[in-house]
Amino acid sequence: MNFKANILLVDDNPDNLRLLGKMLENQHYQVRRTVSGDAALRASQVQPPDLILLDINMPQMSGYEVCQQLKTFEQTADIPIIFISALDLVTDKLKAFEVGGVDYITKPFQEAEVLVRVRNQLTIQEQRQKLQQKNNQLQLEIGRRQKAEQELQELNDELARQVKARTAELELAFEFDATLKRITDQVRDTLDEDKILSTAVYELAQSIGVHSCNASLYNLPEDTATIIQEYTTRPGRYHSRLIQLNAFPEIYQPLMNKEPIQFCSLLPNQDRGSVATLACPICDEQGVIGDIWLANDTHCAFHTQDIRLVQQVANQCAIALRQAKLYQAAQAQVVELERLNRLKDDFVSTVSHELRTPLASIKAVSQLLEANLSKCMQADSQRPHGEPDKVNHYLQVLREECDREIKLINDLLYLSGIDSDGDIQAHATLDMSTWLPYLAKTFEQRIQSHDCQLRIDVPQHMPHLTTNITYLERVLTELLNNACKYTPAGNWIQISADSDPSWLHFHVTNSGVSIAEDEYHRVFDKFYRIPSNDPWKYGGTGLGLALIRKLVESIGSSIHVSSTTNTTTFTVSIPCSDSLNGSTPMAAIPLAVN
Repeated sequence: MNFKANILLVDDNPDNLRLLGKMLENQHYQVRRTVSGDAALRASQVQPPDLILLDINMPQMSGYEVCQQLKTFEQTADIPIIFISALDLVTDKLKAFEVGGVDYITKPFQEAEVLVRVRNQLTIQEQRQKLQQKNNQLQLEIGRRQKAEQELQELNDELARQVKARTAELELAFEFDATLKRITDQVRDTLDEDKILSTAVYELAQSIGVHSCNASLYNLPEDTATIIQEYTTRPGRYHSRLIQLNAFPEIYQPLMNKEPIQFCSLLPNQDRGSVATLACPICDEQGVIGDIWLANDTHCAFHTQDIRLVQQVANQCAIALRQAKLYQAAQAQVVELERLNRLKDDFVSTVSHELRTPLASIKAVSQLLEANLSKCMQADSQRPHGEPDKVNHYLQVLREECDREIKLINDLLYLSGIDSDGDIQAHATLDMSTWLPYLAKTFEQRIQSHDCQLRIDVPQHMPHLTTNITYLERVLTELLNNACKYTPAGNWIQISADSDPSWLHFHVTNSGVSIAEDEYHRVFDKFYRIPSNDPWKYGGTGLGLALIRKLVESIGSSIHVSSTTNTTTFTVSIPCSDSLNGSTPMAAIPLAVN
């Protein structure tokens, strides 16, 4: 059975106990009964009741005393106590409330009154207990929140500390990167070894705050180091001092192993006293080039960040020094190549002139010989028929070979840039519609003798062109000569022209031969020959196209080659001008075609 509440009855009158007990039990309360104050105290300690109905006048211990003692124990202090007594004086009631009672019922009592007062006190007690539970829960929650706030504050403090530390690290890293970049930019912007090292020495001394810094370069074959640059605010200078590496193995052994070293001097320096020193090698994958030394007061230690900065700067110095040495070597090679080129030009000039002089004499003598032989043949009518033709043939061969050798020598001289005659600027204004066909016609007989066909395609209304006629004529002549040489029998050769608002284009095309696309960029090189062609079959030196490119470039023009499966085209593009500059267009100009 579930009881509404546990009620303790304390009264020395058994009849009152039975009556009250019966009334309460009828209302489903659990009732315990005691007849003395001591028994009430013990029962309350063993099993605290929800409510106590206490009589005042009892032997040995009055109800007031019982109430006072109950209020002194923590376990029973909050139990509501209703006094039931025959005493009806106001002073009795006041005393009952003073000692801790919550209500007062006067005997004889009424059942309804007793039940109402009991129910009210139980309700109050229940509400008080609930309120106390809520207060306890609230206190627990407050405690938890206070603990959480404390933990949060601790976390905030730790986070603030970490943020501060990280900010300091980032500021230090930013300062490190900025310093390293500044030094690197200055070091890498020069190819002068002295400036590289002087910049590194000064910037490191200023950035780290040391009073002395110097840089040395090693001479490993002689096992020495020479101080090249130095910065110091103290007395004593070490610039240009020569140091034997093997005299200090405890220092230079780690440096030669590419390891930095720091130490404090045991014996004070006569100029600078006792100093803390950091030495870092200047090295790369090829080996150690030199070192950087920093010195400061003994109480100023070198931090990890300082050592890292010195190492990074030393690495950048190594790269810059290697670049400087490569540049110096390259410059020495350039000077040597220029010297060799001058020797080559002198040699070509000497040999060419030495060759040209006897050839000119041979040609002149052959012409005299031809004239004298002609006279002799006319006087000697008895000479067999056909003999003069044979002599003339020999003389013709001699003339052609002399001309070919002279042309080769002239080409060599022009390509070497030492033939002053090649720079003559013979400018003229040409009418392309008449000049170009005339130039092509001079090759017609030669092309037909090779069993080939000549095609000429020149529009009637071509713009006039003012240019160096000597160079242009030579360019087109060389291209037609090449076409005649390399075009197989039964094929054709075409010379054509077209124009746009800015350029005039000449095309020399021949069929029966092609050039691979990956060979385009090489065809204008000196001594180049088409790989698929037999050099002994066609002869020549391979200088023709190189000469053409130089001539084309000298008149501000361009040339390029294109080829299909069975056709090759060389195109010369010349800037055209609508102005005749006061010149009269030349319809036909006498040509010297070889």
